[in-house]
Amino acid sequence: MSAPRLISTDTAPAPGGHYSQAVAVGDVIFTAGQVGLDPVTGEKAATFAGEVRQSLENLRAVLQSEGLELTDVVRTMCLLTDTADFAEFNAIYAEVFGEHRPARSTFAVGLAGGFRFEIEAIASR
Repeated sequence: MSAPRLISTDTAPAPGGHYSQAVAVGDVIFTAGQVGLDPVTGEKAATFAGEVRQSLENLRAVLQSEGLELTDVVRTMCLLTDTADFAEFNAIYAEVFGEHRPARSTFAVGLAGGFRFEIEAIASR
């Protein structure tokens, strides 16, 4: 097994703590949670739908920095602060992922920074 390799890109928000945007181990990429923060302006999306869309774009940016796409994702973990937002989240998620259906877990939790949504993923080359 190859040694872990840290992944960093400026096309997604910089980590807000002591962690990497993603780590590659062999052909598997483990991403950190991506939130609805615009990597250029540093602003949080104004709406829940905006947070979900920006989070997914940030996830895509991290994957693309490694030559991967959302279709390379094999599992996601999605975090919502309010289960009442599940239907809206699920509709956007389905639209963005299309026919690709990675395994997924979804939890209701408290998120730091006032965010309402976060997604992390495991992808394979």
